[in-house]
Amino acid sequence: MKKVLFVGLSVLLFGGILLILRSGKEADRELQMASGSFIEEIRILQKKEGTTLWDLTAKRADFETEDRAILSNVRISLQKSGVVLLADKGTYSITDKSFTTDSAVKADGKDYSITADSVDFEVASGNVRTDGRIKLEGKGFDIEGKGLKAETGKKVEIFDDVKATFHK
Repeated sequence: MKKVLFVGLSVLLFGGILLILRSGKEADRELQMASGSFIEEIRILQKKEGTTLWDLTAKRADFETEDRAILSNVRISLQKSGVVLLADKGTYSITDKSFTTDSAVKADGKDYSITADSVDFEVASGNVRTDGRIKLEGKGFDIEGKGLKAETGKKVEIFDDVKATFHK
């Protein structure tokens, strides 16, 4: 009787330990999937021959993959043109050196400001594109439209529904 009781308790104890270990593994797997890598107060500088070309700062960067991060409270400063781009949220690709956002973006230059619904910005080349609404306000003028393409050193194009107002 003692052997049967001992074997029964051993099987029960062994089964209980396996059950505890198995449920612990599942909890760890769920925890790993729910959490990701992130960096707070991130700053990325692009320099060429000792001169800063652009400076990107964000309050937080949550990494989707090794080379893509979701940024929050983003500020991109282009030293050469003096333009500062601000967005609440966006995605930065480390390999492509590009920034994309589907939320409102504001860019301020020396004599103008631009507001857009969204933007695709190749930080490395300085090229900007959006298919959404855009508004450009400068000294003595306002321009609104849909869609924009701007390449470094070239003219800016607004694609559709352009409305310009000039002030005296």
